[in-house]
Amino acid sequence: MVGEGLERMTAAVVTLVVIVALGAVVLVVGLLLRRRHRVPAPPAAQEGAVPAPRLPADLAARDGGLVLLQISAAFCTHCRDTRSVLGDVAAELPGLVHRDVDLADRPELARLLGVARTPTTLLVDGRGHELLRVDGVPRRAALVTAIEPHLGRSHGHG
Repeated sequence: MVGEGLERMTAAVVTLVVIVALGAVVLVVGLLLRRRHRVPAPPAAQEGAVPAPRLPADLAARDGGLVLLQISAAFCTHCRDTRSVLGDVAAELPGLVHRDVDLADRPELARLLGVARTPTTLLVDGRGHELLRVDGVPRRAALVTAIEPHLGRSHGHG
């Protein structure tokens, strides 16, 4: 009888450990997928917040269009994927320019633009104001959807 009770308790403990382990695996996979499939978000507009800084003039669009500004670093493993996505999107959408800036060349941008990690992508209007931001590798379709409403306003109408 004692042996049978011990077997049941051992089976229950093993079952509990398996359930907890599976839960941890599901959580980790979910977090990794969420991190990989970022959706563009507009810059935070909090009441009383300091306005976002303007992009330096040499990085803004010269024709009043929009700039997809990629903030990269030499050691960044996902910057190449981001460069490919942004290049394709810029080639597809008229009035959109892709610029890639390495923080080693422009370290002041990290503080000025509040960049905490690379790659970070900013959509910036012709006046140098940030319209949206994506941390990590952007999903192409979500990025296009987020950019399209700004295309008509990029020439100073918005």
